[in-house]
Amino acid sequence: MRILILSSSTGGGHDMRARALESWCQKMSTPSAPLETFRFQALEESAGIYKFGVELYNWIQKKCPWLHHLYFNWLEIFQISASERLLLGKAKYIAQLEAIRPDVIVSVHAHTNHAFRAIAKKRRPGVQFATYCGEMHSGYGFSRHWVDPGADVFIGATQAICDAALKLGMPQERTIYGGFLLDPSFYGETTSAAGPETLRQDLVLLPNTFTLLLSTGANGAENHLHFLATLSAAKLDLQVIALCGRNDTALESIAQWGESSPRIKVCPLSYREDIFSLMQLSDVVVARPGTGTTSEAIMADCPILFNGLGGIMPQEWITVKYLRSQGFSAACIKKPSDLVHQLRPLLRSQAELKDQKSGLQKLCPKPQPCDIIRLLQNLSVSRS
Repeated sequence: MRILILSSSTGGGHDMRARALESWCQKMSTPSAPLETFRFQALEESAGIYKFGVELYNWIQKKCPWLHHLYFNWLEIFQISASERLLLGKAKYIAQLEAIRPDVIVSVHAHTNHAFRAIAKKRRPGVQFATYCGEMHSGYGFSRHWVDPGADVFIGATQAICDAALKLGMPQERTIYGGFLLDPSFYGETTSAAGPETLRQDLVLLPNTFTLLLSTGANGAENHLHFLATLSAAKLDLQVIALCGRNDTALESIAQWGESSPRIKVCPLSYREDIFSLMQLSDVVVARPGTGTTSEAIMADCPILFNGLGGIMPQEWITVKYLRSQGFSAACIKKPSDLVHQLRPLLRSQAELKDQKSGLQKLCPKPQPCDIIRLLQNLSVSRS
């Protein structure tokens, strides 16, 4: 079975799910039932103006998150992939279809449905088209472009998002609750990654010390120095792991800060793939309220504090909304000192941390990525 994955690097969550799908296919592939995956960055590889839009999105996320309310609402009115006739750069997509000859196409982005599905159905009669949506809740921030009633199946990360798809016209028999599409390590499916204690030693972190993980997206959006300065001034008893993604400037500046500010032990790290182990090692993670890191934190039982510096993007609001609907306060950090106020009760009480971990365990979905792969295999069988 040949699977073509349509993604785009707006933020990091879409590509994270694309990589997870690739990993699960590789894991579940057998000689008698091989699974071969191909990925196409459907927006930035199609047309220059789409690539500019992706870069603008990521600039907004890094520099001015509140501005994304304008960007999001503009895209809701003008869907860049609504019409096959208006889709730019479709010749490159058609070339991919003809070269790969996929049995199944999986879209993991809101704007790689409709026109992409229509073109595929014309060029590859019988090809099956699936949408995987990693969003968690409906309402303002959930793009209507996720839902393409012409798709062969819509797979939602939560039941709430499946209910939203039904309201937007997706047939019930083609709407499937699939759970989180995350790397196999989050499901105990890999043994090569170091466990928490081994990782603690490798990173030269102190034992029996409250460990705070400052997260960042793949594009390196972070506020780490603001948080570190505030934590140092508050004289909190903790150590910090600062993820910097591919932001080398942030990595260097945090390393320099750590050398000159010995009050808090800080461990700056560049892009990592062992996120599950890092979250298990940590007592709390601070992250933007994106669906990717939030779903990872849920699976790792790692309490999450939401970084809202610079404002909350529309897509982030529905993540906050989801956790609040599940009984979490999900308070957002609006200024660096808010982090100190949210950490103090967690530092004082292990019981509070245990309660939050227990609550996260209840949110872990029963469906697993292997179920999604089997669903795609069944689609391929129905095609033949």
